[in-house]
Amino acid sequence: MKRFTDRRRYKTFAAVSVAALMAFSSLASVAAAMTVPAEEKAAESAVSVERGMIAPALKLIVLDVDGKSRNLLFSKGTVADVLDTANIKLDENHMVFPSLDTEITGNMLIKVCSAKPVELTADGKTKTVVLAYGNVVESLKLAGVKLSKDDILSVDRDAKVEDIDELTIQRVAYKQVSEKVEIDFEKLTETSNEVEPGETVIGTEGKKGEKLVVKKVKYIDGKAVDETVVSEKVTKQPVNEVTLVGVSGVATGNAAGTFTDYNGMTVAYKEVYTGSGTAYTAPAGSGTATGVLAHHGGVAIDPSVIPYGSKLYVEAVDGSIVYGYCTAIDTGGFADDGSGIVDVFYDTYDECVTWGRRDVNVYVIE
Repeated sequence: MKRFTDRRRYKTFAAVSVAALMAFSSLASVAAAMTVPAEEKAAESAVSVERGMIAPALKLIVLDVDGKSRNLLFSKGTVADVLDTANIKLDENHMVFPSLDTEITGNMLIKVCSAKPVELTADGKTKTVVLAYGNVVESLKLAGVKLSKDDILSVDRDAKVEDIDELTIQRVAYKQVSEKVEIDFEKLTETSNEVEPGETVIGTEGKKGEKLVVKKVKYIDGKAVDETVVSEKVTKQPVNEVTLVGVSGVATGNAAGTFTDYNGMTVAYKEVYTGSGTAYTAPAGSGTATGVLAHHGGVAIDPSVIPYGSKLYVEAVDGSIVYGYCTAIDTGGFADDGSGIVDVFYDTYDECVTWGRRDVNVYVIE
């Protein structure tokens, strides 16, 4: 019975030993298959079996060559080692990302791109850079060339590197600029009874104002090419200059009086102005300062002296000609210099010539 039992134990031990040996052989075969794919000629350093043990954990490397990818397993090494193992030959027309001396890591992507030298002008310098084939913008980024969304390229942003030999980048920048700007004052003229006829004096001295203007300025390669006003704020209001003019030959009647019109009727007036009177004409349908169409019976005055809408009666001082009843509807050209007091309207040029320039009385009726 004892001899039989020993024999059974021996057979069992032998069976286990054989199974273990087979399992070890299978594991070594799998490791070899993963490490040395026949078609990729993987290096022996990728996996080693020493003293019946498997080398350090394998790392998955994705190798992309001009858009074609394949997977490799490595335990350690650099990007250069991977390319050498994969039998990738490089020359000056290739770019590799990351750099050749980069240590490999798990799930690393190594990209090999065909490339070409391109003459690049940017930031005031021209130099030759190697750009990977493909989209220009993406290739510049891979080459470490900074490019903003506002920068101007000499080619379309969707252009292919394969189709160009030179490239210019114009740098675009925007800055907000604040500046103080003077505001000019207006020059106004007013007639005055307190100034000697024919003389002028400054009644109010003009003073410039000031405003703060904020602008958005566009620069191309450091040169301002365009600007947009963002805001304006008046910090000091201007003071208008007022010149007082003494009107020659003009007298204002403060007391009410009467005159006799061309019908022999006695008419009361509030004021009377005496001075130079002229005549003018205009095409039918012409407008006036008050919006009323120019017409016979409508006259031009200085509104700072005689208000618009005033009812008037105009006649020559010597009685040689009478214009008659009329209404102040327009501004005369003499309003700025005080050279006259009324410009009567006629339908024809000949009538204006007949009137000419003469001294007149202008009665303000109401």
